[in-house]
Amino acid sequence: MIDRQLITGLLSREPWDRAVASAGLSVELDDDGIALVEFDQPGVHHNRFTPELLERLGAVLDELKLRCAEGTVRGVMFTSAKENSFIVGVDIAAIESVPNEAAAIAATRRGQEIFQKIADLPVITVAAINGTCLGGATEMALACTFRVVADNSSVDIGFPEVNLGFFPGFGGSQRLPRMISLERALPMILGGKAVTAARARKIGLVDAVVPAELLLTEARRFVLSPPRYHRRLALEDRSWGRFFRRWLLEGQLVGRMIMFHQAGKSVLSRVGEHYPAPLEALDTVRRGLKMTLAKGLRLEAEQVGRLIVSPTSRNLVEIFLSRQAARRTAHVRGNSGQGDATRKVNKLGVVGAGVMGGGIAQVAAYHQIPVRLKDVVAESLTTGYKVAYQRFHERQRAGKLSSREVSQRMGLISPTLAYTGFGTADLVIESVVENLDVKRSVLSDIENVTRPDTVIATNTSSLTLSEMATSMKRPGRFVGLHFFNPVHRMPLVEVVCSELAEADAVGCALSFVHRLGKVPVKVADSPGFLVNRVLMPYLNEALLLVESGVPTAQIDGALKHFGMPMGPLRLLDEIGLDVTHHVAGKLGPVFGERVLASDVGSLMCKSGRLGKKVLNGFYRYGKRKPQPVDLGEILGGGPMSARRPGDEEITDRCVLLMFNEACYALQENIVESAGSLDLAMVMGTGFPPFRGGILRYADAVGVACLRDRLQELSDLLGGRFEPAPLLKEVADTGRFYAS
Repeated sequence: MIDRQLITGLLSREPWDRAVASAGLSVELDDDGIALVEFDQPGVHHNRFTPELLERLGAVLDELKLRCAEGTVRGVMFTSAKENSFIVGVDIAAIESVPNEAAAIAATRRGQEIFQKIADLPVITVAAINGTCLGGATEMALACTFRVVADNSSVDIGFPEVNLGFFPGFGGSQRLPRMISLERALPMILGGKAVTAARARKIGLVDAVVPAELLLTEARRFVLSPPRYHRRLALEDRSWGRFFRRWLLEGQLVGRMIMFHQAGKSVLSRVGEHYPAPLEALDTVRRGLKMTLAKGLRLEAEQVGRLIVSPTSRNLVEIFLSRQAARRTAHVRGNSGQGDATRKVNKLGVVGAGVMGGGIAQVAAYHQIPVRLKDVVAESLTTGYKVAYQRFHERQRAGKLSSREVSQRMGLISPTLAYTGFGTADLVIESVVENLDVKRSVLSDIENVTRPDTVIATNTSSLTLSEMATSMKRPGRFVGLHFFNPVHRMPLVEVVCSELAEADAVGCALSFVHRLGKVPVKVADSPGFLVNRVLMPYLNEALLLVESGVPTAQIDGALKHFGMPMGPLRLLDEIGLDVTHHVAGKLGPVFGERVLASDVGSLMCKSGRLGKKVLNGFYRYGKRKPQPVDLGEILGGGPMSARRPGDEEITDRCVLLMFNEACYALQENIVESAGSLDLAMVMGTGFPPFRGGILRYADAVGVACLRDRLQELSDLLGGRFEPAPLLKEVADTGRFYAS
């Protein structure tokens, strides 16, 4: 055990004889003169660098520098008191409040100055990283002499800033390439992906990975007996072949030019021109390496400050904050209800062990929830179990889980052909075939074997809760939990509430979604709920364009240029033409020509061209890049219209139908707010995050402008483009969001 002498008067000249703890920061001094700076912000699960905490750290570092000069302090360690969490970066709400470019540059420079104080301390400094270490936390660690990391799966070290429209601005873009190879630094800076503890050690980012219980002991050893050679080769470079490769690429001018050129091409192919941050970061790294560190930091601050106040970054930050607020609200609602029903879900039942059921079971087991997985067919159980194992195996290969942890979590999933064990379930989710009679029968069976207070949920995508619940004895305990495929990747879950749903049942569902790390959006019970309802006009319009003879590549190319992650026809292939045709058939009778199903969808299904799952749809799939297929045979010999729309009209027709239906949904109170709708659009439909959601996009372009364009299309192509009443109303007042 380290015998610590407590210290006080940190910001005075009084003797240090008590501990100092303020603004989430405490300092202790042991008998060897090693100061332990510990972050522990009260009332939160994770430490964040708020402006107040940064200033407090700056003041502490000023005092530590004085104590070092006096000889009182011989070394400094930085750590966190939070379990499995170091510091998760800068407080994003503070970034949102930055008013202009000058203020953004000043704030960035201030962060650099504070971390430079760590680098300037005349003693050994060690970052003792016990868990998640992101953004500004990683930049602080880079300013230390050494970095020691706990050996646990919770450790993530990286720079997620590009996901918010800027890049590391507290020194990360300059210090990291100087510390490790460009080959390894650039993916971290440009891609926003974190690395595990083991990977960080391999690439030379950290100096040691140790058992969690020995973290401070090992950090203290680095202070007292620092390694002779500070800048050691990364473990991966400890061979002549790897060393020569690094020298050839980074030690030679031509090699560097090639590396930066290839990195630029990779960025453009991955994010396109809509996200400027990665390219700006690449340019800053390239230029900064030709300068002194001090000049490189000034360049970094100027570039980051400009990006922070850009529309792209503002929109990405808004989406991030909306996502956090949705999860926070779900947690609060889920723990504020009455009665025992809002308790934590300790046991889960899943009925239907297909791809969706297996995916739900896997995500629940990953979060340490025991799952009873039921189906009526043994082969289906095997499928669901394999889905879960594959997902866990992927996590293992990525270094997120050990083989022991995979075995432990797979052990939480109990497959069964009967309802054995469902009597103790707190929540049961049905995920059987989209057939009303089948679902009613299954729901009745679930009610018969579960407790009266058990919450029952459906994962339906096309049926309403009201029509499924007609024969239920306890409709108040019935909610919708609409997961999206693939479950482990898609962050959104629609929490569907009927008029009969009890508040504590809804609270239980929200709390469960929050525990899974998903983003819940509460929606009303209505055909298609929110996402499918808004998405179907978009997809159907793409089919109508195909029907009129527009080439597949042109349609998908136009929407990708707009910013969608893939074109609508490629998306139809991914979902399955049979699935979307079924949903369109359910929604068409309700919403009329606004969700007018094209004959192309029916013809594709009849010809067996169901999409990627059969390797043939609008594209042909194989080992090579998917290629558009000739649809002449399907279309019956050629285009049905001589008029060929351009890319702009294609985009308008698809996107504005989606926008118009979103206005109808908001008007009908299907979703609680414009912010929730935009979040669902980004998380569920793939609407471009850099545009901030479809309603923020409308505000940016001009609501009146979009109304007028819809009216033009209505006059040209028919009533499905007629502007929604709410849209007309908002167009007269100006905006969906207050400016």
